[in-house]
Formats: sequence, C-alpha cells, structure tokens
Amino acid sequence: MKNFDTIIDDVRENAKAAASVVSKQAARLYDASKHRISAEGIKRSIGKKLIELGKLTYKATTQNLDLSEEIAKVVEEITVLKQNLALVNAHIASIKNQKICPECENKVSKESVFCNICGYKFDEEPEAVEEETAAPAEEEKKEAAEEAVKAPAPDDIVVAAKEAVEEISEDAEDVLAEAEKAEKAE
Repeated sequence: MKNFDTIIDDVRENAKAAASVVSKQAARLYDASKHRISAEGIKRSIGKKLIELGKLTYKATTQNLDLSEEIAKVVEEITVLKQNLALVNAHIASIKNQKICPECENKVSKESVFCNICGYKFDEEPEAVEEETAAPAEEEKKEAAEEAVKAPAPDDIVVAAKEAVEEISEDAEDVLAEAEKAEKAE
C-alpha cells in the first residue's frame, strides 16, 4: 500500500509539473499570437498611410500645389508606425528566442554570431549597452508599441485555458494509466 501512495504522490507531482509547463507554454504562445495580430494591424495602417502619401504626392505634382506640410505629417505617421512595428517584431522574436538582423531584418537564433542571409556579424556587448542607455524617447516608443497590442478578448482567454486544462487532463490520465500498469505488474 505504501508503494501505491508513493506512486500517487509521484503522479500528483508530475501532474503539477506538467500543468506548470503547459501553462507557461500556453501563455507564451498566446502572447506571441497577440503580438502577431498587432503587427498585422500596424502593417495595414502603414499600407493605408502609404496610399494616402501617394495620393497627396500625385495631387501636389499634377495640380502644382504645395502640400509639403500634409506630406510631412503623413511621413511622420508612417515613421512612427514603422518604429512601433519594429518594436512589436522584436518582442515576437524575443518570445521565440530569436533576434532581428539590423541590416536585413532577418530573424535568427539569439545564439547566432552571423546573419545567415546577409552575413552581418552580431556584437553582443553593444546590444547590452544599448539597452542600459536607452533614451526616454525609446521608452515612449516601447510604451506606444505596447499600447498598440490590444487587450485579449475574454473568450480567447477562456478558450486557451480550456485547451490547457484538456492537455493537462490528458497528461494526468496517461500518468495514472502508467501507475495502474505498474501496480498490476507488482
């Protein structure tokens, strides 16, 4: 009987460990998905602004108008959107244990020394120094990027939680089945 209690305790510990791992994985995947959706929204906004810029440029050229202020405003909006997109993409890459090449924007493993597309050599120390000496303007850009990511819908959270619980339950059932087999074998 004591052996069975030990097996049950092991099952509980394994189930807790599995639940923790599954929960962390689900949260990481959910976070990455949320940021990918945000990145797509930013890309659409950039596309719309580029169309607006093209129309203004065409109008200024064909009608010989001075629309430089309007054009400059749209260019600034596009620049801010691109900065936000870069921050969101960098966050997605960090979730996936990747980094982005500053030359070609290719995503590579964080351990990579060279970019496999353009050959850029990554320098580890300047990246760390860059983070420590980030200007307040950079912090504002990061906050803007975080605001660009919409809060998760309650239904999405419920679905993710249900999937995690189902996976944990399946893992626990497998562990219990193994324990029962071990008990019968004794």
